[in-house]
Amino acid sequence: MRKYIYLFLLFIVFSIQSSAQTAHAQESWWDYLNQNRFSNKWGSWLDLQTKRKDHFVNALNANEYALGAAYYPTEKLKITGALTFVDQYPATNKPYHLSEYRPWQQIQLNTNTKKAKWTQWLRLEERFKETAINNAASGNYDFNYRLRYYILGQFPITKHPYEKGAVSFVSSEELYLNFGKNIVYNTFDQNRFFLGFYYYINKANILQLGYTNLFQKYNAPNKYLNSDVLRISVFNNVDLRKNKGH
Repeated sequence: MRKYIYLFLLFIVFSIQSSAQTAHAQESWWDYLNQNRFSNKWGSWLDLQTKRKDHFVNALNANEYALGAAYYPTEKLKITGALTFVDQYPATNKPYHLSEYRPWQQIQLNTNTKKAKWTQWLRLEERFKETAINNAASGNYDFNYRLRYYILGQFPITKHPYEKGAVSFVSSEELYLNFGKNIVYNTFDQNRFFLGFYYYINKANILQLGYTNLFQKYNAPNKYLNSDVLRISVFNNVDLRKNKGH
């Protein structure tokens, strides 16, 4: 079932791309994600990310900072509430930047098979985005909701999976949808398709290297962005429970 969902989302995106007027960009994303598990029921979420653009690294695009709390109804299910702050530089070679405050709520399901690990989540965001007037921050904010669905498959390619020195092939698909009175042309916001690898530094730390295709709709008629993104991430998962699973 997960494979069919994944292929269906890809079909939708490629159908849109075939008839689009599209600008192209090259970016790199560098991020650190820390998740702590304090007890069987509670944990934390920390995400720090910097995004660069203009031939991957020549200009700053945005910095993002997220902090939240996680609740575990079961070992496979996690519910997270968090706040992301985005400091965005929308125009290359112009000094102004815009702020976004983004509270969000997420439900995540982790499932394992003999040959793969699967992660799925559904996230609802409330976005307060600062607007610009004459290439300057206005101090005023637009608001809209955004819904995100994400699915990731991790496929081990070494003999001892998920341990120190192990390598996995990873692929993910994430679809974004906008809602609200300010949304006119971009109910479909964007799609992110990722291919890459996990390298297990140890059981608690994973290095991710890969490529993301970002396809985004502007809030204007028939205008899109297709961006090639190089992504480097470090995942730090710390389990502080004394009696794990009890």
